[in-house]
Amino acid sequence: MTGVMYTYQTHVLYVGALIASSRHMHHAGQVMWAPGGLDVEDEDGTHRCVTTHLVPPDTSHSHGATAAAAVLWVDRDDLAWDRLKTSQDLSRGLSATIGARLSEPLSPKEALEVARALLDVVAPDGMRAHAPQHPAVKRMCTLLDSTASEREISVTQLAQQSGLSMRQLRHRFTEELGINPRAYLRWRRLRRAVASIERGATLTQAALEGGFADSAHFSRVFQAQFGMAPSQALSSIHFAGPLI
Repeated sequence: MTGVMYTYQTHVLYVGALIASSRHMHHAGQVMWAPGGLDVEDEDGTHRCVTTHLVPPDTSHSHGATAAAAVLWVDRDDLAWDRLKTSQDLSRGLSATIGARLSEPLSPKEALEVARALLDVVAPDGMRAHAPQHPAVKRMCTLLDSTASEREISVTQLAQQSGLSMRQLRHRFTEELGINPRAYLRWRRLRRAVASIERGATLTQAALEGGFADSAHFSRVFQAQFGMAPSQALSSIHFAGPLI
């Protein structure tokens, strides 16, 4: 992809051309806006052409290519997704003037407007962020975040540190966050690797800094999560940094 990537709060915004993806599933929800139309495949295999599209977290899907789009990724951990009304009008608040220019570089002010409008789709009226409630799950998230760059990590040891058995931990963790501890760790490692690329690392360096065994391991996990190779998705992107 050749567009521009921004960070907005704890979220990620991409503006520019999209390439087609294979079926994939990631731990972030996704709000997609393609004024010229975008072919999507839902979890049940239904194909549609849309201009706006919402993909809940941990949901299998794919999409076609389009010359101009804006995509906002919002982690499942960041919002109470179970409270989201998916029947709402996704186009509300989206500027037709900016929509006509999504294939061009936007000003920071315009990109911020897009990010806010897309976030409002999934967080209307300042809907509070989701957060794990169980103390052991909170401790586990902290431990997994702090050890994401380590290639070897024992879930058994982490369970002991959490104060729960492995079975209890997996059940409680999955119940509150929607994925098991290992899947959560893979997602955090991916985010860390992408952040390394933003700082100028090569794909090989990013793989190691993210805690992957090697670049091939990183590529396999990235392909499963995003439906494309990291070389396709990240090599030509311009990272524009945070939107204030």
